Amino acid sequence: MCHEMTAYSDYPFALSRRQFTATGVLGLFGLATHGIESGAMIPVGHENILQRKRGSMKKGWEYNHSGVFTKDFKGTIRYYKDLGIAAELPPTGTGLDPTDSAEIIEFDVVPVFNIPEGEPFLQLLYIGDFEMEVLHAETFIPRGEMLAYREGCNHICISVPDIDAETDKLVKKGMRIIQDFHLKGKRLEDYLDTREFGHILLSFRTPMTDEMKKRKVAAGIVPWKFIGHTAIVKDLDKTVRFYEHLEIADFLPEKQFDTGKMSNVQIYGKPPKAEVQARTRKCRVGDRLILEMVEPGKSDFIYRETLYRRGEGIMDVTFSVKDLKQETARLTNKGVSMIFCGQPRDSGSFAVFDTRAKGGDVLIKLVEE
Repeated sequence: MCHEMTAYSDYPFALSRRQFTATGVLGLFGLATHGIESGAMIPVGHENILQRKRGSMKKGWEYNHSGVFTKDFKGTIRYYKDLGIAAELPPTGTGLDPTDSAEIIEFDVVPVFNIPEGEPFLQLLYIGDFEMEVLHAETFIPRGEMLAYREGCNHICISVPDIDAETDKLVKKGMRIIQDFHLKGKRLEDYLDTREFGHILLSFRTPMTDEMKKRKVAAGIVPWKFIGHTAIVKDLDKTVRFYEHLEIADFLPEKQFDTGKMSNVQIYGKPPKAEVQARTRKCRVGDRLILEMVEPGKSDFIYRETLYRRGEGIMDVTFSVKDLKQETARLTNKGVSMIFCGQPRDSGSFAVFDTRAKGGDVLIKLVEE
């Protein structure tokens, strides 16, 4: 999904083909303007092995954006902007012929949205070189699609050279198309139900233009470089096998997360009473998106608490920064709590900030280069 939306409060979700004007539907996805933009490669000094490890990685897959659903749409947008870390871009692109018809196929249930009249269905924010698609969380979770649009980051979007071919490959592997958007008979975007392990939806988009990429790279107002997301899973082995079966990710070997082997660890400003331990594996999806799959271990802090509270799925947005102390001050001076920090032996210091209450139930993690 993407940018610059025409107000459309009666958004269609039934699993049946319905006709809409291009102005109304494209406004929802942002495709009417500049919605498919992306950015730079993985920061130098981070995930170098994954940069070199091409393996079975899909040629031409480019990370586009991640989507965050929130119950307080305007409040979440205002929150990130008030923190001084998020920017918006004005719409661009050629006008659309209002007589063009578009088709949407989506869930076989109709979610109930509480979108005020005249308010957009989604909005794009840019934090560093990261594109955050902010969307309205539905008022009620639809039966049969539990947590499909819960509050939080629930999907990643990849631009691919041949959207029909890539979609067909995953459909043949048993993945269900839960949203399919066409304009003039051509598929522009779809969503595949890849939630079985890890609870992350995968969206495909058509390729981005060079102009779109350049605009995205230049959009941010903070010197943060997007790395990826941490995703909490119940069973790491099954999740890895699932992604490898779909052939959508390249994995590094398993690594144990253990605060007992770190220095300067603090949890809510104090040394931990018990060590935080978890099984982890990192993978690359597309050209630069790093997903760190985490299976909680002997601690109820953050990882297991997140699993208990909201189930599997993405819990943060991770960035690399040159000066962690300076960027920490940027957030804490605005009242954001740093809830977890430490210095691993083999990588840069990290700090996790609690932006969940007003930021769409996602944390921000900063890692020093």
